[in-house]
Amino acid sequence: MMKRRQFINRTALAIAGTGLIGCFDHSKFQLKKNQIVGCFGDSITAAGGNGYVEMLQEIFNKEKPELNITFINFGKGSETVSGLTEKDHPGPRPYLFERLDQILDENPIDVALFCYGINDGIYGAPSEELFRSFKIGVYSFLEKMRQRDIKTILLTPPPLAETLPSTETSKSYSYKNPYPKYDAEVLEEFTDIILDMHHPYANAEINIRKPLFASQKECYDEDPIHPNKQGHRLIADTIFGNLSF
Repeated sequence: MMKRRQFINRTALAIAGTGLIGCFDHSKFQLKKNQIVGCFGDSITAAGGNGYVEMLQEIFNKEKPELNITFINFGKGSETVSGLTEKDHPGPRPYLFERLDQILDENPIDVALFCYGINDGIYGAPSEELFRSFKIGVYSFLEKMRQRDIKTILLTPPPLAETLPSTETSKSYSYKNPYPKYDAEVLEEFTDIILDMHHPYANAEINIRKPLFASQKECYDEDPIHPNKQGHRLIADTIFGNLSF
């Protein structure tokens, strides 16, 4: 945990000393022929190898075969970029920055697709610590991409779908017992952080929260965290529709 906190503190200093507001072109991002897209995220991205990343590959193979785009899934269950873990979680949550350099060393990629947030607020009440930790995590990822000249597409976090009131008796909030307004008061703010992230390597921001939120009944089953197959299809279609060729 000390290692994580030291990393966040160094990055916070970098953010404080860097002007993030500027003129950036956020028109549709264009993928080029033969590019490799590394997809980073938590269990929603991992999806057992059968989610939106794999669906994106299918769409490109069918609709744009001449581009020969390759998508690689680097999603990992429970992971965050905030470095936080709720008390009721079985052990520390995986932290992307403990494996990111190795992934980049071993897998030359041209474009990064980033989708974090659902776990980063550790399912608790809103706080400046949560928001700052997530913002630092996003910025830190973008700085890693800048160092290696990897263009980046940021996805907003998906929503936490509406569910029946929790029957958990734990006094602390967790993935099993989320703060009742976690979606509206935490994930909505995380979405704004993504959409307002000014960085030269934040080359596109795609809002997947909005269409998923509007189609919760179709895109979620009993699990409020993980979209079903139709939800993953909607994510893939939304990403594809926000790219240019």
